[in-house]
Amino acid sequence: MTKIVKICGLRTLEAAQKAVEAGADLLGSILVPNKPRTVEENVALQISELARATRKARNRKFQTVEEIHKHLATQHFENINEYLETVAEIVIENGPFFVGVFRNQPIETVFETAKRLQLDFIQLHGSEEKIQFAEKTYQFGIIPRYVVPQDVDTMKKDLGTFKEKKYVGLPLLDSEAGGEGKVIDWEVVNDLDFGKYILAGGLNPANLADTASIQNLLGFDVSGGVEDGKWNKDLKKIEDFVKIGKTL
Repeated sequence: MTKIVKICGLRTLEAAQKAVEAGADLLGSILVPNKPRTVEENVALQISELARATRKARNRKFQTVEEIHKHLATQHFENINEYLETVAEIVIENGPFFVGVFRNQPIETVFETAKRLQLDFIQLHGSEEKIQFAEKTYQFGIIPRYVVPQDVDTMKKDLGTFKEKKYVGLPLLDSEAGGEGKVIDWEVVNDLDFGKYILAGGLNPANLADTASIQNLLGFDVSGGVEDGKWNKDLKKIEDFVKIGKTL
């Protein structure tokens, strides 16, 4: 199946527009305070509107994540992989969607911000209890981030709940902190005997094709790998990353 491509760390409307034009499925912005890539709220609102307007212009079947939730509730999934593949296919067919990235922030703050900025997905990039967030809303999708191998047991339990409750969830694997350009152990990912995942951590247009040997990927997430070294997005690198990711 075609892979999801997520361009994260977006801080300008120009970069978000390039990601959309290139064919990215998920547009991500950092909403953790006081980080180098933290997006200004007025820009986040512009990116949010861009995602919604693009879905409308492309006449997507599902315009909101809540509509996806309602659809999934009518479906039956034999196993976790079937569920995750279905969610990924729906996202690809109906995107782009806007993702806000949070890390160990109070649940009330996360949802207040998500509603104010009209996010589609909430990415939980810390040690939060991911299920606690998923249980509180059908309005947003959840992208739970896990670190392997230490989070394997938690990940397996969480994904079972996501499948059972039909939450719109896409698990992501990254390095300990994320956003630092550190490549995680791809062999550990390849050895997982359950689930499928979005891969992050040190990816860039030059090494993305090397992930072709990993069997259980839903897609790819990049931030620093498409920058000029100063937290500014390189538009050509965005285009190249999406193009390569969509061929794998």
